[in-house]
Formats: sequence, structure tokens, C-alpha cells
Amino acid sequence: MTDAELIEKLKRFEETCDHAERHSLALELADNSDPRIFNVLVRLIQRPDLENRRGTLIYCLEAHDCASIKALLEDIARTGNFEAGMQAEIILDDQRLR
Repeated sequence: MTDAELIEKLKRFEETCDHAERHSLALELADNSDPRIFNVLVRLIQRPDLENRRGTLIYCLEAHDCASIKALLEDIARTGNFEAGMQAEIILDDQRLR
């Protein structure tokens, strides 16, 4: 994927209101460790309107170093719905963040 293609996908990823499209784009970008993807994922995960639709987004963080968002992941593990909470737990454990 070229840089221009990545930028376009990230723009669409952050702006779309279609949950299926957002999750599809997230999974498409999941194995790419580009920090711009991490930043968009974190912004989306923190959006209140996506609180019950962020399990896939958290799953996609696995390709990234999540030490900088340890507190966010711990909060989601404690208070998030089942899918989001379990994904946060997996990242915290796999990346030895606690």
C-alpha cells in the first residue's frame, strides 16, 4: 500500500459513520504497525459514540506498542463491554503491561 493510499484509508476510517465499513478498514489495517494507524485507532476507541462498537478497534491495536495507552486499556478492561474488555485484557497480558 502506498503512503497516499494509506492516508486516504485512514481518512475514510476516521470519518465513516458506517460501522461495518469502519470495522472492515480496521481489519484491513490491523497488521500494519504505522503509528498513524495507532493514533486513529486510539481516537476512535475514545469516542463516546463508539463505546459499544470498539471491540474490533481494540483488537487491531495488537500490532502496536500499547504502553502509552496502558491506563486506557485498563479502564476498558474494567468498564467496557465483554468484547472490548476481553480484547483490552489480551493486549495488557500479551504486551506485559501489568
